[in-house]
Amino acid sequence: MRNVAAIFFSLLFFLFLGGCSFEMNNTEIKIEDNALIEQMYKKDIEIRELDAKTDTVNLEEYDKKHREQIFRLLSENKVVTPKDKLRAAWILQHTVARICDGELTSLSPENFLLAYSLSSSALATLEKNNDTALIRKQYIPRIVALNYDRYLLFTFGYQKFGTQFVFDDQTGETLLAPIDTTLTSDEERKKYNVEPLPVLLKQYKMKPIGKK
Repeated sequence: MRNVAAIFFSLLFFLFLGGCSFEMNNTEIKIEDNALIEQMYKKDIEIRELDAKTDTVNLEEYDKKHREQIFRLLSENKVVTPKDKLRAAWILQHTVARICDGELTSLSPENFLLAYSLSSSALATLEKNNDTALIRKQYIPRIVALNYDRYLLFTFGYQKFGTQFVFDDQTGETLLAPIDTTLTSDEERKKYNVEPLPVLLKQYKMKPIGKK
């Protein structure tokens, strides 16, 4: 009888352990947003608001430090959550532009490609988690399109979706940056919260696309 009781309680013990293990394995581990990235993101907004009012801030002095910090955090796998990636993308796309032979270029166009990759990854995760509130609140699909357009514009001189504008030195006009109309459709533009091409061309004058 004692042996039967011992076996019974042993079974209960193992069932209890198994139950605990099951619960633990199914417990979601919440990963917190990176506090340093959030701090840099807020500082980025703050200095731009100040510069817009006073025109006294050396933005690149801050931007360069922030970009270098993001590169370090990426190498340490510390850009993890969707907000981390979106904030990092925001910081990276503040990379110095320059005019070279009359064309708009960037000191490091790859930063825009990395920003695009990070924002795309963030969007995919948010869609998987069905976080439509954050997606809509921060216009994330359009941010993804914007980052890719900037990469193309600063690298090849044209864009895909139609989110970028350039200044024409000769006329003083602000023009829609050249669009390679073969790269996407209005259906895809809608997915990324970008106006259809006919609407864009009706609203804005577009700079002619140069030779590829």
